[in-house]
Amino acid sequence: MSIRIVVATVLVLGTFGAVSSGARAETQSDRDACIGDVHEHCGEFIPNRDAIVACLKQKIKKISHACRVVMTRPYPKNAQSN
Repeated sequence: MSIRIVVATVLVLGTFGAVSSGARAETQSDRDACIGDVHEHCGEFIPNRDAIVACLKQKIKKISHACRVVMTRPYPKNAQSN
């Protein structure tokens, strides 16, 4: 595995720490569900989390079912990001 992929993966995992401007709280399983889609469809936006979220939403029909569930799930108004 190249150092570039390792660094990108670390950045992506951190990206989902506060998905969509802090409006979402997510779990490790949420990050796991989307990491492949981020690399495949939105990797050019790493490490910009807002751009990655926007990209995933724009490509919602192309991303995996698991990531689509994460990206379309309603979150409580009082959810806090980590």
